Amino acid sequence: MKIRVKITTNENMNYYGCEKNTIKEIDLEEYVAIVVASEMGNAPEEALKAQAIASRSYACAQGVLSGKVITDTATKAQAFRAPRCNYKNC
Repeated sequence: MKIRVKITTNENMNYYGCEKNTIKEIDLEEYVAIVVASEMGNAPEEALKAQAIASRSYACAQGVLSGKVITDTATKAQAFRAPRCNYKNC
């Protein structure tokens, strides 16, 4: 399942190699992993699990099911900051 994210921050533009306001299709689970890391950092495991459920629910309701584009800034949606490495290989 994919989610569309509007890339607006410098770190995300650098990570994805794109220009500002580019809309990227990102795997939902990658999106959730990045949001949880961006919003929670090094929190207890149960808090991370709860945040993952909340983030996935929000992303599905606001992006996947509605077809809307989610912005990468925390002021308009969830925090989405580019990872320092690929989420599958950290």
